[in-house]
Amino acid sequence: MNHKLIAIPLLLVGMSLSAQIRVTSHQVGWESIPPQAQKAGYSLQKSVTAQIDNDAQLEEILLFGHDNGHWPEFDLFKFYVAVVGSYDKQVKYISDELVCDNYNLLIQDRNLDGKSEIYINYIQMDTFKVDSRGYNMSAVRCTDRIEFAKEEEE
Repeated sequence: MNHKLIAIPLLLVGMSLSAQIRVTSHQVGWESIPPQAQKAGYSLQKSVTAQIDNDAQLEEILLFGHDNGHWPEFDLFKFYVAVVGSYDKQVKYISDELVCDNYNLLIQDRNLDGKSEIYINYIQMDTFKVDSRGYNMSAVRCTDRIEFAKEEEE
């Protein structure tokens, strides 16, 4: 009898936890991504809204990625960055496809001009190496700044 009394609350807690996980794992914003910004096989990893050009509307900086290999101590990912107008959903920029070991996207206005720059970290192609067991990764790491050019004033 005691086992039944303990099993019922555990069952209810388990069902509640399962329902909570299903609700919170839903990806928000997928329906608002313009199809021309998303490449086949890539999924949205991060989205940040910022002012990066002279246009009054804010831009959505979208980081898309997918798995590119698993090793004992790290994973590699392929990724690219797309910049989309937050209101008109027009694609303003799509980066080349790059490789990284973590999704890192930094948006800052370091030159204090009122427009943010996008900083991305990646591994330079053809520099990635591991030992025979898949440990001791060595690679040339790079950081790029994406900044929209200032428009000429007339």
